[in-house]
Amino acid sequence: MSEHVLKEFETLREAVEFIKDELKKTDERNTRNLDVIRTLDPSSASETMEEGNMHDELFILYSLDYGDSFLVFESDYDIESWLESDAWDDWALWELNDIEGSLNEDVMVWKFHRNICKEKWEISYRDSKPFINGWSRQRKKIGFEAVPSFSVN
Repeated sequence: MSEHVLKEFETLREAVEFIKDELKKTDERNTRNLDVIRTLDPSSASETMEEGNMHDELFILYSLDYGDSFLVFESDYDIESWLESDAWDDWALWELNDIEGSLNEDVMVWKFHRNICKEKWEISYRDSKPFINGWSRQRKKIGFEAVPSFSVN
């Protein structure tokens, strides 16, 4: 497994269950932290736990052609690095004739983020859909740049 991959799974179900568990853990951790802050200094605590973790995110990436692994990442940078280093050869991306079109048809990237992001930055998160307990999911596109360089938009 690559240094960029948080966790790898054999089925999509396992990957989604892992993400759900991680999101619940994130919420629990942030709720505990918020309670401590409220105890120590009530005036500095934010109103809701969501504001404290609105920048937390997870990503899942998988290929429809190479459906034997479902990868979870912590950042879009990790996905880009993994695509440039490992997927370039492992998934034979360099062989695609129309890499821009084929890439977004065959490789799925989903971002999981707090619902509050959709409220604050509607233009960036307008196509987000509810996922679980105040978290949403959003399909991300992969942009191919200079060989082999990728960006997640």
